[in-house]
Amino acid sequence: MGLKSHVILFLLLFGILPAWAQVQQPLRVEVELQPNDDHYMVMSMQENGVVLFRELADRPDPRKRVWEVVRLDTLLQEVFIKNYFVDFETELVGYEYRDEHFYLLFREGQYSKDDLKIIKINMLTREEQHFEIKQIVPITLTEFSIVGDAALLGGYVNFRPAMIHYSFELQKIKVLPGIYRNHSELLELDINDENNTFTILMTERTRDKRSTVSVKRFDARGELLQNVQLEPLPNSSILYGQTTNLPGKEQFIVGTYSHKRSTYSRGIFIARLDPNSSEPPKPKYYNYGDLKNFFNYMKAKRAARVKQRVERRKIKGKKLRFNYRLLVHDIVQENGRFLMIGEAYYPKYGSYSAFSYYPGYGNMAFEGYKYTHAVVIAFDQKGNLVYDNSFEINDVLTYQLEQLVSINLQEGNVILLYTYEDVIRSKIIQGNQVLEGKAFNEIELAFENDIIGNNNNKVGGLKKWYGDYFFAYGVQKIRNPNMIAAEMNREVFYINKIIYSFDSLSAETSVEKP
Repeated sequence: MGLKSHVILFLLLFGILPAWAQVQQPLRVEVELQPNDDHYMVMSMQENGVVLFRELADRPDPRKRVWEVVRLDTLLQEVFIKNYFVDFETELVGYEYRDEHFYLLFREGQYSKDDLKIIKINMLTREEQHFEIKQIVPITLTEFSIVGDAALLGGYVNFRPAMIHYSFELQKIKVLPGIYRNHSELLELDINDENNTFTILMTERTRDKRSTVSVKRFDARGELLQNVQLEPLPNSSILYGQTTNLPGKEQFIVGTYSHKRSTYSRGIFIARLDPNSSEPPKPKYYNYGDLKNFFNYMKAKRAARVKQRVERRKIKGKKLRFNYRLLVHDIVQENGRFLMIGEAYYPKYGSYSAFSYYPGYGNMAFEGYKYTHAVVIAFDQKGNLVYDNSFEINDVLTYQLEQLVSINLQEGNVILLYTYEDVIRSKIIQGNQVLEGKAFNEIELAFENDIIGNNNNKVGGLKKWYGDYFFAYGVQKIRNPNMIAAEMNREVFYINKIIYSFDSLSAETSVEKP
């Protein structure tokens, strides 16, 4: 049965809208799920729409698995849908979209030594290519990306990091040099489409066994161009790093640092990387206590007490020690500035039960990761701090540690959004100022009298799409008492098109065609 028979497109009627900014949801698509159906995974294709994909429960041939791939345009209307058949033992281990092509990476078995297969699909012409990759090392995969005409496959071999370069043209693989090291972890694989290079960030150990970060830059053929290691401050460690690409070849590295060998961060650092130098860059460090708005997620009285303690320590020439875990996002450019977005979190534990136990914590049960707030920190091109702001996240507890907040720059404002339990949370900032505090907008439904049921399924989120648009997606159980009995209850996978607009007439809309 085709996707169109399950899809509902609707136009939200706004009437007369206030002049201030607001969340608008002009379009929604629903796919009704049957009891054994998997939900879709979804990726942005920017102006080319979105791609949905999932494994189908219905298998015409019991010896084959069936993967369904669907392209929707920016009006959430179906462009095409196609099924791809793979052997039953084959498992999906990665996927990527780049330069109008969608890639599915499969392992032909359940072991790290088993061979790999890539299906490359042109999402405009629907042409497809299949590539078989014979394993030369048993790698446990954690990274998959595309640069130029090559695939990059990263992971671990015997608990050491490794990166494999596979040329689609030559259909040959090679292991990249300088990656396979003791006491190291892969932090980031960043692709620079402008100059067809890629950067690998790894944790390393200093001679006195503190943690730091090394930066290795390669061209699209897998030739090493640069290899430098950051030098942490005395009695400090560098925990994490994230790169950003500037016009030309220069890069910034932004991340977190800690006291000595602690795994909790004390602040953030920024370093400018000269692509023509083998000398390590000199990072600039900022303690969390140096930031004006870092603690604004707290209640006003508590935040004021913390800031007073910070000032008293500064007067004495000392810095207050903070212990945070920060999930750092990609860097966003804003009028010659660079915005680092991070989300502070901590693992939450409760009392032990027979069905929930977390090793290493006695009788404590792991309940999930509790987010506290997102922080936005702006730098100039010399790495100097320009401003900081924050966005409280006091309602999210999840087992999966992943990027939660999405960001958009519009009319000189920074718009922050995330979804949780079918509600869009948003905030607008400009520099150190808050233009609009935390607002709440429910995910719009398809029909009048639709009611969201008890959703225990936490599938979903909100992602940046194209221009000023986002999309929210997930699984919802919906009931509508005004419908006939057969249609009163439904479970759907949905996508809502979203814009946080200062102009009520700017949102694209469409109605279902007969």
